[in-house]
Amino acid sequence: MDVDKFKQIVEDLNEYEGVEEVILLNNEGEVIFKSKEFPITNEESKALLDAWKNKKPSLNFLGNRYAIIKNDDIQLAAKNIIGGKGNIAGSITKEGDYLIIHTAQETGLILLEWSIFVNKIAWQ
Repeated sequence: MDVDKFKQIVEDLNEYEGVEEVILLNNEGEVIFKSKEFPITNEESKALLDAWKNKKPSLNFLGNRYAIIKNDDIQLAAKNIIGGKGNIAGSITKEGDYLIIHTAQETGLILLEWSIFVNKIAWQ
């Protein structure tokens, strides 16, 4: 995916209230693009992708634990249950990259709706 398409995806996602961060990872878990400057290292992003690919029960994002609610080859949905730090939703893209968003705790969509929405946008 090129930078222009990523920027369009971020714009499309930001039409909905609550999107905090958007990142695109390659198949190895390295950050290709991110929507804004936030402190995620390649080590953290690789661990996040490893949790997704290996169907672990939880993942860590920016120092917070998220219980994985939905985890299949195409989509991811995870929730920070205790700290109120929001949700993680993700989808593989048609190019084989991994589009991941972090949302605020309270948004206009529930977590599984975010997961479906991210998948729809990733495959445009």
